[in-house]
Amino acid sequence: MLTIDNFIKLFENATRECWDRPALSDFRKSTITYRELAERVYTLDLIWKKAGLKSGDKIAINTKSCALGASVFMAAVSKGYVAVHLYNAFTPADTQRLVNHSDSKILYTEKRAFDEMNFDEMPQVLCVIDAGTGKVLASRNGVDHLYAQADALLAAQFPNGMQPADFNVCDPDIDDVCAILYTSGSTGNPKGVMLTYRNYTANVQVIRPGFPFHPRENYLSLLPHAHSFGLTCDVVIPMTMGMHVTVLGIPPIPSNVQAAMQEVKPRIFYGVPLIFVKFAEYVLGDDIKSPEGKAKLSDYKHNPDFCKMLHDKLLAAMGGNIEVFATGGAAIPSEVESLLVYKLQLPFITGYGLTELAPIVSYGKLGKYIPKSCGEYLPEIMECKIVSPDPENIAGELLVKGDQVFKGYYKNPEATAQVLVDGWFHTGDMGTIDKDRNVFLLGRSKNMILAGNGQNIYPEEIEVILNELPYVAESIVLQRDTKIIALIVPNLDALDKAGLNADALDAIMKQNISLLNSKLPSYSTVNGFELRFEPFAKTPKGSIRRFMYK
Repeated sequence: MLTIDNFIKLFENATRECWDRPALSDFRKSTITYRELAERVYTLDLIWKKAGLKSGDKIAINTKSCALGASVFMAAVSKGYVAVHLYNAFTPADTQRLVNHSDSKILYTEKRAFDEMNFDEMPQVLCVIDAGTGKVLASRNGVDHLYAQADALLAAQFPNGMQPADFNVCDPDIDDVCAILYTSGSTGNPKGVMLTYRNYTANVQVIRPGFPFHPRENYLSLLPHAHSFGLTCDVVIPMTMGMHVTVLGIPPIPSNVQAAMQEVKPRIFYGVPLIFVKFAEYVLGDDIKSPEGKAKLSDYKHNPDFCKMLHDKLLAAMGGNIEVFATGGAAIPSEVESLLVYKLQLPFITGYGLTELAPIVSYGKLGKYIPKSCGEYLPEIMECKIVSPDPENIAGELLVKGDQVFKGYYKNPEATAQVLVDGWFHTGDMGTIDKDRNVFLLGRSKNMILAGNGQNIYPEEIEVILNELPYVAESIVLQRDTKIIALIVPNLDALDKAGLNADALDAIMKQNISLLNSKLPSYSTVNGFELRFEPFAKTPKGSIRRFMYK
């Protein structure tokens, strides 16, 4: 059950208390204080109200992670609107379709993406703003003039300037929807996850005590804000603490991450596994790959000084203040887990969550690392159960009920009914739970692929497009290591009629993959293909037996 105030009330208090302190920065670019953030929240609310928007109307945010996007999100949820986060790697066509599906009235996006959209085909959108410059790209009903008058609108509201006591958030029902996150773009059946004030408040309640979030300190945001993990941990929680959030905003390659870490010096490093892998290799590569280094690490228990040197070197490269490394979203390679946890003894934990839970289910505790565990689920806000005759030893589907469970999929009652049954959310993940509440995931009952950056990839969506391309009879998209591979059964009858040989078939399929990738977000890129000349094995109802193909 909830024991803290609505998260936006916590944000209100933090803003008042940290009025002249820095709130949001884009790395090595601009910074705004909590006063300036409060002014932006009020200014946007004034504009939106004068444009005719009312409580519950949708504000779409389709940008890379940035300070402006974070401030628009906080403005929307603080004033009773619904923030619709759309991953900026969605294709412009998918973004346009989801803007329409979500009934959004305002769209923040990037000019390069909007240039490939058709404003006339988004009739409910009143204004489109470039998230890079803040300039209006298109508008209706004179809303562009309202944005042009932003400073005057705020000055008229507060002739003597805005003061801390003037900053007030709305007073919504705790179960009102405040955000919609779309789990995928290219599908005819969109799943817009409706998250409530209760969902986010529950996450704030259970995550803050487990990590070194400290009021007014620095925080480095590395994760995509359109992803539930990033939005909650990199925006919502720090903003309720009056922290100074610096958004990396550039590719999280090791050199960029190290530069930001050295400047910001955060206590927490949240990242998807790929970031940890690349960073460890970048900083320690020569030490751990040399013959001498390999030998010492293979016998690490008898080489504590060498391991301590690596430990100190890695922490120093991250600014020197890191108290916890936390990851989730995709499995971390066992050799990296062994290096970080056992050989270097870094403060490393793993967690598990889903967009529909905003996102938390479980996380580990420092000093209690359990291999292959996703940490302990959190009984303060949830119940968990495994549908199995022996939940500790026989894997079954994980079900969750509690304050963090979403309200449903926007305008999609059929999909909602499939996963929400009597208040229990069916995660689609298979696993076990031990007597100490540790969650162990053994696989996914669904077919979702987790990209290295933590983004969800739905192979069926890719297959629908691929199966429509020339000479493709059927296909399976799967992951091998970090690569996405398509297994393709060619249409042999069509090939025979066309008189095409093996060389021509290979060229056609390479062209098909190129065309396919042009229709997909970058994180879904298919890296290669294999040809199969026998139809895939099927179930009685005609579904492919995916487990037979690796």
